[in-house]
Amino acid sequence: MKYSFILMMILATLTGCTEEPPEEYDRVVFSTLLNATWRSECVVDGTNSYIPTLVFNMDGSSSYDTGTGSSSRIYHTDNTTCSSLEQEVIDLATFSYTLGNIIALDGSVAEITEAIQIDTVNTTEGSTDIGATEFDIYAVKDRLTLYFGNKEAPYDGTTAELRPIQLTDSVIYYR
Repeated sequence: MKYSFILMMILATLTGCTEEPPEEYDRVVFSTLLNATWRSECVVDGTNSYIPTLVFNMDGSSSYDTGTGSSSRIYHTDNTTCSSLEQEVIDLATFSYTLGNIIALDGSVAEITEAIQIDTVNTTEGSTDIGATEFDIYAVKDRLTLYFGNKEAPYDGTTAELRPIQLTDSVIYYR
């Protein structure tokens, strides 16, 4: 009898291990993957070039759903390949962010079937649109590639109701 009880306890424990992890676990994973410096590919701007750069920093909240960040361009003057050693950081902007719900996608972009909602608020000092909120989605694939929402009309991210419902592969960021 004693061994039957121990065996039942072991089976109950193993059965509990096969359940899907709660959504909170997924949110922690999504947030942790976002917490990095991300760069896009080189963009040619006339006789110059730049690399769009995003930095996300979790604020350490217990729910892992808020943080701050910055966006900028690493600018290369008189160089169209982003390879010159003379660089200048321009268009520096700051923001705060809040993560929302996990949403299902159809997998049409990079076979990604889940994304998370992200709301960003412009915190750039002196900006004419300080406090403006943008509603978007994002997904990280293979821990190295960051995708954002496809902001084509009508889903342009200007309100929560107009949040993108699909990812775009036109601008991709890399760790």
